[in-house]
Amino acid sequence: MTKQEIIQQTNAFFSDRLDSDMSHVTPDTELKHDLGITSVDAVAIASFAQKSFGCPVIMSEIKAIITMDDLYNYIEKNGKLS
Repeated sequence: MTKQEIIQQTNAFFSDRLDSDMSHVTPDTELKHDLGITSVDAVAIASFAQKSFGCPVIMSEIKAIITMDDLYNYIEKNGKLS
C-alpha cells in the first residue's frame, strides 16, 4: 500500500467521522486544533488505524500524533501493509 492510499483511506474516514469536506486538509493540519478532534475521536481514530491498517494501539504513541502527516507516517511505519 502506498502512502497516497493511506492518505486517501484516512481522509475518507475523517470525512465520514467529522461529516466535513476534507479538501482543505493538508499534512500540516492539526487534529485537535484545526479539526476539533476530541479524546473520543482519538479512540475512534486508533480503532480505525488498527482495523484498517493493522496498526497497534499504543496510546502513548497515539497521543504524540499532532498533525495529519504524523498520523499518515504512524500508519505507514507501524501498519501491516501488504
